[in-house]
Amino acid sequence: MEKTKKQQAAYRIHRALIPVLFLLPGVAFTLILKYYTIVKAVQLSFFKYNIQDPPGLFVGMNNFVSLFKDSDYWQSWRNTIVFLALNLLLTFVIPIIQALFLEQIVKLRSLVSTIYILPAVIPGTINIVLWKWIWNPSYGAANYLLKLFGGTPQAWLSDTHWVKFCIVFPGILGGGIGVLMYLAAIYGISEDVKEAAELDGCTGFKRMFYITLPNIRFLIFINLVMAVIGSMQMLDNIFQYTNGGPAMASESVALYIYHCYMKNFNYGLGSAASLTLMLVIALLTFFQLRLNEKQD
Repeated sequence: MEKTKKQQAAYRIHRALIPVLFLLPGVAFTLILKYYTIVKAVQLSFFKYNIQDPPGLFVGMNNFVSLFKDSDYWQSWRNTIVFLALNLLLTFVIPIIQALFLEQIVKLRSLVSTIYILPAVIPGTINIVLWKWIWNPSYGAANYLLKLFGGTPQAWLSDTHWVKFCIVFPGILGGGIGVLMYLAAIYGISEDVKEAAELDGCTGFKRMFYITLPNIRFLIFINLVMAVIGSMQMLDNIFQYTNGGPAMASESVALYIYHCYMKNFNYGLGSAASLTLMLVIALLTFFQLRLNEKQD
């Protein structure tokens, strides 16, 4: 009997430890790669970093004062706000429309779905190289089409007025994982709800607005939050398109931070800028969540 009790106790301990052991690597890497870097950024933001004698000279709030006096920093914020607006206006709704369209297709649905998912498979760098060719002012397809319809050729990526639009516009093609997520949510709507709507005469666009969209609202909201966060953190595609040019017309806050670290080697200023960006994103996300709770 005593041996059985010991075996049961050992089994309970073993059963409790296995999930912990599986979770431990993920938790450890999250703490090191996420939270440790945040703590380190907070520390560096109060120092004039010296790579030979880290962390260097303590300067208190001087990095934040220098940051808020920097006109380039505020220019990067203006660019980031424009990028956010363009992303929401041009690209956010497209996957929803595509998913609604796919749900209506009966024949060749698998083929069309595969076509929509292909953009997620193609590396983003290849897509950017292709669009840089399209926007090329000398031999690009964009100016060719403009000339064909009697328009005036543009400098596109070299034009301060057009560059932000040119960086965001490729997203208007939609596709990718977002479409499949919306499509899966639409398929998850109860058939009883759909049948009741049809019996009540709610078909076509009425069904879309009163049945489909309200039932996938939770996913639309989640993707909206992620779209805002992603737009505020835009870096890779801007770096590959223009590296912030021309004349800082496309430099986002994230790219400004990258240049502080990798170009100017000013780790204190870069850390201060990254903390302010994190705070703004956190506040925006908080207000979005609070607004959603009130609507619910």
